[in-house]
Amino acid sequence: MRGGKNTTFNIGTQNAASIQNIAGDAHVERVQSSANWEIHELRTSIARAQEQARTLELPPDLRGSLDGALNSAAAEAAKDEPDKHRIAELLGRTGRAVKEAGAVASGGAAVIETLRNVAVLLGPLGQAALAMI
Repeated sequence: MRGGKNTTFNIGTQNAASIQNIAGDAHVERVQSSANWEIHELRTSIARAQEQARTLELPPDLRGSLDGALNSAAAEAAKDEPDKHRIAELLGRTGRAVKEAGAVASGGAAVIETLRNVAVLLGPLGQAALAMI
């Protein structure tokens, strides 16, 4: 306040990560961020599925199919711009391998649940993967 005058601002709705009331002059520079928590969560969930899958007792052919699909999904998710269609396809293949293992795959339910979480992160694309799991 200068000279005892009050200034009133009617801002209405604000959408921002940080809103600050500033007395005096303010200089604001444009800040951009490419960090994406969904991609991070996707990568973390796929890694969790890989860890869980390692504990499963599987026949060699199913082990190869499961590991190959999860490794490919992890590699795709590690890209700067992952192909969510490809990841959804790989999730379906992973789910089928776990289901084919049947009772042999003790702990398979945990893997399936993690794959369901990954499918949710994929949004609408994940719905097709969920149908296959």
